[in-house]
Amino acid sequence: MMTNPASRRTKIMLSSTALAMAACILLLIGQSPEPRVEAGLVASDDTFTLMTAAGRTGSGDGKSDLLYVIDNDNGVLLAYRASQNGPSMNITLVDGGLIGYLFDTVRP
Repeated sequence: MMTNPASRRTKIMLSSTALAMAACILLLIGQSPEPRVEAGLVASDDTFTLMTAAGRTGSGDGKSDLLYVIDNDNGVLLAYRASQNGPSMNITLVDGGLIGYLFDTVRP
């Protein structure tokens, strides 16, 4: 039985697509299972959202962690910094306010 050229091209195209999909699946399976996240942690419930992120001190030589707290009910954003100062850990309020006001002040 003779196959026409269009049928042969279709079979070649389907075979090529199947091979490409199989290669992509193998690449995805071979990836590291560890998730890559820029933020240290994000936790949320109905009332609050918490997010941590790595930060630096003003001089740039020390490391610190930032904690952003959002009060979802009242629309308040607070930013805290935890930094190592010698043997002691300091937690300070960096800034905060009503989210609507904070965004309104930075809009052009």
